[in-house]
Amino acid sequence: MTLINLSPADLDTFISVADTCSFRQSAVILGISQPAVSARIKHLEAVLGVRLFHRTTRRVVITDAGERLRSRVERMVLDTRSLIREFRDEAHLQRGRVVVGASPSVAAGFLPKVISEFQHRWPDIEVVLMDDFFGRALDRVSRGEVDIAVGPFEAADEAFAFEPLLRDYYRLAVSDSHPLATRPDVSLSEIAREKLLSMPPESASYATTRRAFAANGLNFNPAFQTRDSQTLFSLVKQGVGIGLVTEMSTSVLDRQGVTMIPVRDVDLTRLIGIVQVQGRTLTPAAEAFCKLLRSTALKHKLRV
Repeated sequence: MTLINLSPADLDTFISVADTCSFRQSAVILGISQPAVSARIKHLEAVLGVRLFHRTTRRVVITDAGERLRSRVERMVLDTRSLIREFRDEAHLQRGRVVVGASPSVAAGFLPKVISEFQHRWPDIEVVLMDDFFGRALDRVSRGEVDIAVGPFEAADEAFAFEPLLRDYYRLAVSDSHPLATRPDVSLSEIAREKLLSMPPESASYATTRRAFAANGLNFNPAFQTRDSQTLFSLVKQGVGIGLVTEMSTSVLDRQGVTMIPVRDVDLTRLIGIVQVQGRTLTPAAEAFCKLLRSTALKHKLRV
């Protein structure tokens, strides 16, 4: 590969001389000395091996080779300047895009306040939210489809970096008419004897609940599964069964007709945080979004 020993300053100087037909005027425009202009043009001609200007004591005239170079370089210089402006705008959060993956409960219960504040502060940055079961959100992070994911993370995978933000708690949801509704708390063994409703196996909730049951020597056999927490909550209201749900997932639901009961003698909590690929540099927009995630968790006294 042939190395091209040309600098942006050489090309800027060439364009200026081609426009003004004057070394003196170009020196004034560029803020350099006239000998410096001459030196840059001479260097450019030496590298290219052609004359770019005819010089006389009275005028400077561009050559055919100069015209050919000018037609190519002008577009390149304009594109480069435009790209530089884009990068500077992105660095100063005046433009950009941040794509966030999230589990459904986090997308509904925590992220709306963050996204609203982010758009208020930086209205020219596009925010894209992709909510799905968290395993799929991690896949999107790995493939680079999203900048970060926000949700529960328990996998021992060195490919990812996890930063805890807040702690979420599981509670037992029962209809107000259920016999357990009057209890101050309930044990996991009591829950195991009931008709249990659950999210599907690909959800983080299913994995957490199954692990808690196994740790206490109990079988986890949901009688009914649904992909949507709102559907699960509605089924609980109608007395179809009971369900272990997080406070975050129910914070945006109508709790009328449902009683939420703490579960005793078992740690049914989960950490919610930022997940990104280990070592991958975030864009300025994504960095700003992460900072706002942290401050929002602190502001609402949720930060771990």
